[in-house]
Amino acid sequence: MNLFYSALLLTALTLVGCSSSGERHSVITRNNQFVVVKTDSKDTYASLAKKFIGNEAYASVIARYNPDLSQAGYVAIPLSAVNPSAVYTSGYQQIPVLCYHQFTTASHSNNRMVITQNEFEQQMRYLREHGYQILTLQQLYRFVQGQQEAPDKAVVITVDDGYRSYLDVAVPILRKYDIPSTIFVYPDFIGAPLALSWDNIKMLTQDPLIDVQSHSKTHANLAFNAKAENTKQYQARLQQEVLTAAEKIERITGENSIHYFAYPYGNTSQELMVLLEQHNYQLGFTVERGSASTFSDRFLINRTMIYGGDSLSKFVRALNTFERVDLK
Repeated sequence: MNLFYSALLLTALTLVGCSSSGERHSVITRNNQFVVVKTDSKDTYASLAKKFIGNEAYASVIARYNPDLSQAGYVAIPLSAVNPSAVYTSGYQQIPVLCYHQFTTASHSNNRMVITQNEFEQQMRYLREHGYQILTLQQLYRFVQGQQEAPDKAVVITVDDGYRSYLDVAVPILRKYDIPSTIFVYPDFIGAPLALSWDNIKMLTQDPLIDVQSHSKTHANLAFNAKAENTKQYQARLQQEVLTAAEKIERITGENSIHYFAYPYGNTSQELMVLLEQHNYQLGFTVERGSASTFSDRFLINRTMIYGGDSLSKFVRALNTFERVDLK
């Protein structure tokens, strides 16, 4: 890290003529990979991340390549991935993707798929109080593709199916803690007694913290069923489940807004992943327990299910953001 900082700083000082005088920060040099600025006493890594990267959550990425800010004077801010693999001699970075389904205001639930309001608030408060940075799926995609480094303690929140309890119970808590989330919906469920309505979906899309994405059309198992269909029938079924679902959701969320797909029951196939790639999907999600790394297959991103009744300590164990492996 010191070598990286020294190299950037040496480059900056040789190019001091590129300094910009039109902003509070003195920009010493800039290209597509980094910008070097002269800092003042008002600067923090968070404020620099917000200004130059667009999100203060990336403060730890700037800190990764610089000395203590109070001593620096100059800061090298990476604009693209310096270490695109996120692999280090001590191990590799990974991003837990958490998966929820239903929520309730009741104090207790006998259904493991239903999280109580108190449990969910306790979990979201823990993330905020312990320095976790919650990423959008676009930010996760850029990490998996090696395009942008992720904050040290990055997590993703997803919710499946489209239950109304997401809006009534989860969204107020997510807004309270300023946490982005993605809800994967399937059109055949929308409008059912326990489900969101299309008007709800339209309202949710106006919230910058909420991303609505596809969970198929019917929530059928999308693995090939040799007993019930031939290859041609299977391909037609996949087209219906993927393309028709996207068309229906995009009528509400906007043209070309669907880029991510959560497999019902976590089941997929090579044919389905090829179809997603052909139609410019960026990520596909299973419900296999685990986290995303830069060497994950982007159409086989693991997610960890969060169940009702689990202790906070079990929730915390799902938040492993660095897998320690001796790679020396």
